[in-house]
Amino acid sequence: MEQDNWQQVRQLFDLVCDLPAEHWEARLNHLSNDAQVIAQTLRLLQAQTLELGAVREQIGRLISQVDQAELGPGDRIGPWQLQQCLARGGMGMVFLAQRADGMYQQQVAIKLLPGMCDERAAAGLVAERRILASLQHPQIARLYDGGTTPAGQPYLVMEYIQGQPLDQWCEDRRLGLDQRLQLMLVICQAVQEAHARLVLHCDIKPANILIREDGQPVLLDFGVAHLLEGAGSAERMACCTPAYAAPELLQGQHLADTRSDVFSLGVLLGELLSGVASGRGLDSWASDVPAPSQQAAASCRWRAQLRGDLDAIVARACALEPDQRYPSVAALGRDLEAWRQRRPVSARGGGMFYRGQRWLQRNWKWWLLLLGLVALVAGFVWQLEQQRQRAQQQARIAEEVSRFLVDAFDAANPRKGSLPSYGQITARQVLDASAQRMQQQTWTDVAVKARLQATLAQAYQNIGLGSQAAELYEQAVPVLLEHDDGRNTEALVPVLNEYATLLANKQQGERAEGLARQALALLGSEQLLLRARSYNSLGLALSAQRRFDASSQAFATAMALHQRNGSGVLSIAMILQNTALMELERGDYARAASLLQQAGALRLPLGKQTSEWWGGQYLLLRAMAAQGRYDDALAIAQELDVLLEPLYGPHSDRRAELDNELAGILQDSGRYGPAAERYARVLAHYTRMGDGQSMDVARTLNNMATLQQAQGDWNQAISLYRQSLQLRRALLGPQVPQVWQVETNLARLLLARGDRQEAASLLENAASGWRQRVPADHPQRLLTALAQAQHALATGNMSAATAYIGQVAGQLPVDDLRVERRYLETVARQQQLMGDWSAAVGTQTKLLDLYTAQNGADSVQAAEQQVALALIHARSGQCALARSLAREAMPHLQQHHAASRILQQARHLAGNGSSGCAGALLE
Repeated sequence: MEQDNWQQVRQLFDLVCDLPAEHWEARLNHLSNDAQVIAQTLRLLQAQTLELGAVREQIGRLISQVDQAELGPGDRIGPWQLQQCLARGGMGMVFLAQRADGMYQQQVAIKLLPGMCDERAAAGLVAERRILASLQHPQIARLYDGGTTPAGQPYLVMEYIQGQPLDQWCEDRRLGLDQRLQLMLVICQAVQEAHARLVLHCDIKPANILIREDGQPVLLDFGVAHLLEGAGSAERMACCTPAYAAPELLQGQHLADTRSDVFSLGVLLGELLSGVASGRGLDSWASDVPAPSQQAAASCRWRAQLRGDLDAIVARACALEPDQRYPSVAALGRDLEAWRQRRPVSARGGGMFYRGQRWLQRNWKWWLLLLGLVALVAGFVWQLEQQRQRAQQQARIAEEVSRFLVDAFDAANPRKGSLPSYGQITARQVLDASAQRMQQQTWTDVAVKARLQATLAQAYQNIGLGSQAAELYEQAVPVLLEHDDGRNTEALVPVLNEYATLLANKQQGERAEGLARQALALLGSEQLLLRARSYNSLGLALSAQRRFDASSQAFATAMALHQRNGSGVLSIAMILQNTALMELERGDYARAASLLQQAGALRLPLGKQTSEWWGGQYLLLRAMAAQGRYDDALAIAQELDVLLEPLYGPHSDRRAELDNELAGILQDSGRYGPAAERYARVLAHYTRMGDGQSMDVARTLNNMATLQQAQGDWNQAISLYRQSLQLRRALLGPQVPQVWQVETNLARLLLARGDRQEAASLLENAASGWRQRVPADHPQRLLTALAQAQHALATGNMSAATAYIGQVAGQLPVDDLRVERRYLETVARQQQLMGDWSAAVGTQTKLLDLYTAQNGADSVQAAEQQVALALIHARSGQCALARSLAREAMPHLQQHHAASRILQQARHLAGNGSSGCAGALLE
C-alpha cells in the first residue's frame, strides 16, 4: 500500500472505528471520495476492529457477569445497603439503597458504572465528584458520595427522586400548552445553572427528568457528564441517547459544549409541544428535527398555536450546525418566556409588522377598550337611527291598523257598505267585514297582520264559528312563530293554546299536541298561569287521541298550577269541564256528569249568559244522553237553545253541534223523523259555511248512517258510513280512534247483510287499534269485541264467539247503554244458534224490558225488540204467541223504511194462517 493511501486509511480508520459496523460504509463515503481508500479502510476495519470488538464483547460479558455476581440486593457498599434494582442498561445499574450504619435514616440511588478503575481513573473520578457535588439546585438531583467497590467498579451515590418521567407525566395529566412550557422553563433554568458551574449534561431526555408529586421537575445523571474544564482534551462524550444527541456527538467530529445541551433541549421541547416522539436515531445526524406543528396529531388542541414562533424556537435550538443554535440555554429560555408574554422571539427575526402584531397581542385590553368606546359611540348613533326608523315604521303600522279598523267598520255600516239598511249589525257581520278587509289591505309588517288575524280568529272561535277561526289561525300562527323574538311570549302562547283547543275539538289531536308543546317550550317555570293553560290545551289534544292516562296527567298538572297561581273559579271550572270531556271519550259518563255539575256550581253565581256556562251544559247534555237520561238531556237542550242565539248568533257552529246532539237523542228515543230533519239541518250548515270536508261533517255522516240503519235502509246507511270513513282517513290518517269507530259500525252492518269478508277485515283493524290505545273496559273496545262475536256466530265459529262474549262479560257492568244492549242481543243470537230457545227467550225478554224502561212501551225500539222476541217464539214453535207479539208491534214500526227487514219480518209473522210461523227463518 502506498504511503499516501496508508495515511488516509489510518486517518479514516481512527474516525469511524468506534461507530457500529453498519454505519462504516456510509460514514466513509461521507468523509472520502476515493473508492480504493474506502475499500482498504473497510478491509482494515473488518480485519482488526471486528476481532477487537469480539474480544471486547467477551470481556464485557465477563465483567457484566462478575458485576452481577458481585453485587445485588442485600449487599453493602460502604454505609449503604442495596435494596432493589431500579434500572439496568448500558450505563450500568441503579439500585435503591438505605443507610445501614445506624447514624441516620436516608434513601439514596446508587449507580454502578460499567468497567473497572485504575488508580489514575479513580483519581479523576474523585475530582469530578467534587465539582458535581457542588451542584446544589432544587431541580438537579444531588450527588452525595461516590467511589469504587472493593472489586474496582466505580459508583455514585445520588439523591433518590420519586416521580414520573417528563413525557409520561404530561400525557397522564393531559397538561396544556402553557403548563408544558412552564415545565420547560424550569428545566432550562436548572441546566443553565449547571452550565454556569461548567458542567454539561450531554444526555438530556425525558427519562432523565422526573416530575415529583408537587409538579416540580428534577434532572438526573449529571454525574456522568464531562466538565467544561476538560474540554481541552481530545475526549468525546462517552455516553448519549441518539434520539436527543446533537449531530456533532453522533459524528464524533466535535467536542461537546453548551450548545449540545441546547440541541437536546430543543428536541425535548419539540416532543413536549407536539406530543409525538421525534423518532431520531444514529443515522439522523444530518436530518432536520421536524417542526412541532407538522409532528402534532390532528387532534392536538393547540396545534394551530405551534405554527410560527414555537416552530422557529425549536428549529433554532435544533439547528444542525452548533453556531446556528442558541448560544446558551438561557437564550432559549428567554425566547420561550417571550412567547408566553406575547413578545417578539429572537428565533423568528420578524420585521415591523411582526413586532407590531405582538405589541397588539400584549396590549389587547387597551385596544379592546378603545374599540369598545368606538363601538359604543357607533352603537349609540346606530340606535338613534334605528329608533328613528322604528318610530317611522310604528307610525306607518299605526296608520295601517287605524285604516283597517275604520274600513272594517265602514264595511259593516249599512249606509256605507253592502249590508241591508235595516236591522242590527251583528258581531259576525263586523268580523266578516274585517276578515275581508284584512286580505285586501297591503301591510308594512306581516307580523302585525298575523296578530290581527289571530285576534279575529279568537273572536270567531268565541261566537262558535270554528271553521272561520281555523282558517285565520292557519294563516297567522306560522308567521307569528317565524317572527317570534322571545319578547312577545305572553301574546303568542295564548294564540297557540286557542288554536290547539280548536284542533282538539275537531279531533285533530296530533296537530293540537304539537302546538301545545310548542307553547310549553316557550314558557319559563315561573309563568304559572300560561303554563296551566298550556297543559289544559295539551290535555285536550291527548284526549282527542284517546291517550287518556297522559291526558289525565296533563289536566292534573294544569289544576295544580292554577292552585299555585291562585287562579279564580272560572279557571278551575274550565279544568273540571275539560277533564269531564276526557271522561266522556273514555266512556265514564257518570264521572263526566259529576265533574260537569261541579263546574256548573262554580260558574252559576256569575250567571248563565256566558259561553263557559253554555259549553259546560252542552257537555252535561252529552253525558246525560249517553246514560240514557233523555228527559234530563232534553231539559238541558231547551235551556241551551234559549241561550244559543244571544251568545253565538243564528248561524254558529254551536247551533250545528246542539242540533247534532238533539238528533241523536231523538233517534235513541225512537223519533226517527225529527232526528233526520235535525241531521239534514246540521249537514246543510257545514256545507253552507264552506266546511264540507271537516271532522264535523264526518261525525254527522256517521250519525246519519246509524239513523238509516235503524230505519232499515241498509244501502243508504252503508253509503253514508263509507263517506264518513273516507273523510276521516283523509283528515286524520288510517290508524286513529275516529276511524276505528266507523269501521266497527260499517262492519256490523255489512255482517248483517252477509258481507262477512270485508266485515272481518274492518273488525280486525279496529280491534287491533283499540287494544293498543284504550283500556279493556272502554265502550268502543267492548262494542268491537261484540261485533267480532257476531262475525264468529255468522261463520259458525262458536268457540271464538264464546270467547269474545266472555271477554265483554268480564268487564260488565259499564256506564254505556249501548254495550249492555249489544251484549244481550249477541247472547240471544248465540243461544238461538245453539237451539237453547228457553234461554234465548229469557235473554230477549231482558232486552225488551230494558228498551221499554228506557224508551217506553210504545217506542219504535221496544217494538223492534218485541218483533225479535216474536221471531224466537216462532222458531221454537210458539206460533200463536209470535203472531200476537208481531201484531202488537206493527203500529209502532211505521217509521221504518219500506224495505226494512224488521218490518218485513213483522208483517210476515202477523199474517193469517200457519205460514207466518213456518216461514220465520233464523237468517
